[in-house]
Amino acid sequence: MLSASDNELLTRVGAGTPMGSLLRHYWIPFLFSWEIEAGGAPSRVRLLGEDLVAFRDTHGVAGLVAERCAHRGASLYFGRNEDGGLACIYHGWRYDTSGRCTEMPSEPDDSQFKDKVRIVSYPCEERGGIVWTFMGTAYGPPPPLPALEWLDLPESHVVAAKRVQPSNWLQALEGEIDQSHVSFVHSRLALSEETREGAGRAFADRIKKLDKHPRFEVVETPSGICIGAGRRAEHGMEYWRVTQHLMPFHIMTGPYGEDPMRNWRAWVPIDDTNVFVIGLSFHPLRPFTGEERERMEARSGVWTVSPEMRAPATSAPFGAWRVLPGLDNDFFQDRDLQKSELYSGITEFWAQDSAPQITMGPIFDRTKEHLGTSDRGIIAVRRKLTARVRALAERGERPPEPSAPDVYRVRSDALLLRPGEAWFEASAERRKVVADSNPDCP
Repeated sequence: MLSASDNELLTRVGAGTPMGSLLRHYWIPFLFSWEIEAGGAPSRVRLLGEDLVAFRDTHGVAGLVAERCAHRGASLYFGRNEDGGLACIYHGWRYDTSGRCTEMPSEPDDSQFKDKVRIVSYPCEERGGIVWTFMGTAYGPPPPLPALEWLDLPESHVVAAKRVQPSNWLQALEGEIDQSHVSFVHSRLALSEETREGAGRAFADRIKKLDKHPRFEVVETPSGICIGAGRRAEHGMEYWRVTQHLMPFHIMTGPYGEDPMRNWRAWVPIDDTNVFVIGLSFHPLRPFTGEERERMEARSGVWTVSPEMRAPATSAPFGAWRVLPGLDNDFFQDRDLQKSELYSGITEFWAQDSAPQITMGPIFDRTKEHLGTSDRGIIAVRRKLTARVRALAERGERPPEPSAPDVYRVRSDALLLRPGEAWFEASAERRKVVADSNPDCP
């Protein structure tokens, strides 16, 4: 369990909070590049408790600025995207992507007042089809982007999506770290014939059914925490699934079988009680086929939502990425299905995770929890985050990861080992990102 003060320390993300200050030292992925068009409508954004608007100016440059006009506080969401800036419709004050007021038509022609006015802005970079922002400009210039493998892949090698969840960010992150839950909330009561005989995901599902109490081991790494979950497998072997936690909110869980397709996701705090996950599947060696892409975009996953379960899009922050299942409709749980087929009775994969996490409350009171051996990964990540927060708050020590982007150049893994073999050493080479010989890749 955590003390009440430590729970507050890790969960509160607003400006001036210890965790909020830590998170502002890292680049934050928040929009897909296609979500804002040059000269097009701005998009409401809320990150770490701050209300902002994103837009792409008429020159094609992405910007993220405070939502409120510096004049009298009107929302720039309604602004006109014109002449290299966003103009407030109330009195025409226009701001460029750096937050500088470039036009003040309501003032006399000879006025220099506009040169004294700025609004909050945060630098943006675009890589891998995603717009990233750095909200820590008060601490110095932005560091390089993290050197995640997929950032250098062509768009054809990536399938990405987002999803909003009404809970604190730490609850969602901890759900990703926990590999023991997959034997329960994601399980079927009986294995299908395909699962009993198949390889890849079917093999992994079979192992999770066979051994419901994996042995957890954790190793601190330069990028975060590497977590191994070992289960008894067929023919006297052990199956180890390796999860990478990358500071502060990135997660990569192990693949299925020998297919080199990988995944990545980030759990980004909207504010103290809301989070969104932005995630993707990527193939380092080849483009996805049209059939593969269509299948992945239509299915329910950790970050993907079945089309019929998506809520109608709104102009609210991340309003295009909200979902229909929730506490008000019990996540469409089917009690008959729970008796006959699904352990949870919930058909949407992401909702099988989201439902328990949301029922914990907007911010779970961790003074009331009772952790076991299966929670070693969660405990290790909490300790890492706590150490980084306190080092910054108490001694002014900045986190080291942002200035060492190559520490993010790692992979997750899954492998079969003989009893007694050390998973961390056995997976060492497999967890490295290797140079790619595919001519389609840069």
